[in-house]
Amino acid sequence: MSGGAGHVADMNNRMKQNRSMKTSNKPKFKSDNRELNFSSGETEKLTFKKVSEEELARIRTEIRKKAESERKKERIIIALTALILIIILTIFLT
Repeated sequence: MSGGAGHVADMNNRMKQNRSMKTSNKPKFKSDNRELNFSSGETEKLTFKKVSEEELARIRTEIRKKAESERKKERIIIALTALILIIILTIFLT
């Protein structure tokens, strides 16, 4: 009988693998590749489309209509699920 020696060997292998996975041991820290990990501090300016007020209002109403229809679908699904659950419970409990 090995007395658990296999478990100890497995533990040692796992510890060795974990040490090798540390970021300080990875090659990107050993050379001059620091731009892979650190930004230069420069931020890229975001540019947005210019949209007229009428188009913006149309987009808002479209989004609101979609959101309302999604809410209606969710309410119907919840109501049907509750109804089915009540029916199943009354069948099995009576």
